[in-house]
Amino acid sequence: MNGLRRVDFGLLYMLQMLGHISVTMVFSLLPSVGRTAGIPDTLIVMTQALSAIAWIVVGGFWARTAARRGRKFVILVGAVGLFFACLLTGGAIWIAVEHLVPPLAGLAIMMVGRSLNGGVGLAGTPASQAYIIERVAREKRTVMLARLASAQAFGTVIGPAMAPFLTHLPGLGLAGPMVVMSGLMLVMVPFLFLLPSETPVAPEDVKAAAATDPEQSIWRMPAMRAFLIYSTIIALAVLGTIQSVGFLIIDALRLDPETAQPWIGRAIASGALATLLIQLVFIPLVRPSPRTMMIGAPLISIVGLALLAAHPGYGLIVAGVMAANAGFALARPGVMTAASYLVPIERQTEVAGAFMSTASVATVLGPVLAVSLYGIWRPLPYLVLIALLLGACLIALRRRYDESTLPVTDGLVAEETAPLT
Repeated sequence: MNGLRRVDFGLLYMLQMLGHISVTMVFSLLPSVGRTAGIPDTLIVMTQALSAIAWIVVGGFWARTAARRGRKFVILVGAVGLFFACLLTGGAIWIAVEHLVPPLAGLAIMMVGRSLNGGVGLAGTPASQAYIIERVAREKRTVMLARLASAQAFGTVIGPAMAPFLTHLPGLGLAGPMVVMSGLMLVMVPFLFLLPSETPVAPEDVKAAAATDPEQSIWRMPAMRAFLIYSTIIALAVLGTIQSVGFLIIDALRLDPETAQPWIGRAIASGALATLLIQLVFIPLVRPSPRTMMIGAPLISIVGLALLAAHPGYGLIVAGVMAANAGFALARPGVMTAASYLVPIERQTEVAGAFMSTASVATVLGPVLAVSLYGIWRPLPYLVLIALLLGACLIALRRRYDESTLPVTDGLVAEETAPLT
């Protein structure tokens, strides 16, 4: 473990934040882009689904590449991919809302941009996490992962807050936010070369670090399976809530899409502020165990989703989003930390990639499912998500041990003999 310099963490933090700013800008823009360009609601949210599918297809490749070429190499490739993805997405939005091409043609180009985002741009996220894990002490892992996750929360605050202003850039309109993000990513890339290069793991060492069965992947490890299911449920809830709440606000306030855009941005940003309070204040001060976080998180989110299901006014919608996000903020670092204890350092990129894939599966299913259910009956998506979160809570309750107390042997946690502390 070489140690993690503050400047290195700062660069990775900024990369995560810029990446998530671009993602949340897309989320907040999609309802307005779809309805302005004449693209059906369900089809417009499928653009993010393609981004997720692209990651599912190539995620394993980037994990192997990180082992062969080093985390830094994959981080740089991901940053360049984000630049091109933002640029192409912005161009697609512009020609769609200006009606320079038929709606479905604009949608197709936008899907190419989001596929590039998932297939290349997301590569830096698990590599960054593994880069940090291998440089910090085991006992500091929960706090460091929570801090890194807060970069995404900052992105969620800044993205929707900036988007309404950037849509007024001359000549760009709704494409403005993504064009600006492509410029910021272009500035960011040279600074990432300052990251220290690490020694790539030799192929034979990767095999030696695998589980008792050398061919056993992260997905086949019994000890990891519950965490991956839990992560998928949480991601479904996160994505379903973020994507459907924009339509809820448009309908609850009875506004046209362009007028509703600032209100949507404020609601999403408020949820992100709740996330920041949890990840930057509560977790470092209280230092709850991963299992405690995994149990409490779904219960908190259920309260927020219940408010959204009640179809309240704008104030209670914001309160519901904040409560839901507070729970989600506890869940992610909790499950990621618990899972990181199950394997040695050499496999951390693989673990992070697997959890990225659970998020990608949720990105495919969550928004489409939520918006489809919303079209049937407005409270229905939130009631379904509540049922799923109850299942996640049961998964956490069945974990009788805190993995942070267990030793790692041959790539897997040893027999579960250590009690919770």
